[in-house]
Amino acid sequence: MAEPKEWVTVKEAALLAGKKPRTIYEWIEDDRLAVRRDNENRMVVLSKAVVRVEPTIRRGRPRGKPTTR
Repeated sequence: MAEPKEWVTVKEAALLAGKKPRTIYEWIEDDRLAVRRDNENRMVVLSKAVVRVEPTIRRGRPRGKPTTR
């Protein structure tokens, strides 16, 4: 069996977390994932960070933010 890759593309990270790529980009923007560029100038994220961050994300509206109607 092959050893898991340390750095994965955003698409691979989305598959790993069971999320959409847009969610991975949001986690990157929120500084929840380590990111860098690979040799082909693609954005890659640390795979173990994806697995670690995914369970900590809560669904729904964040507390303390007022709703507008």
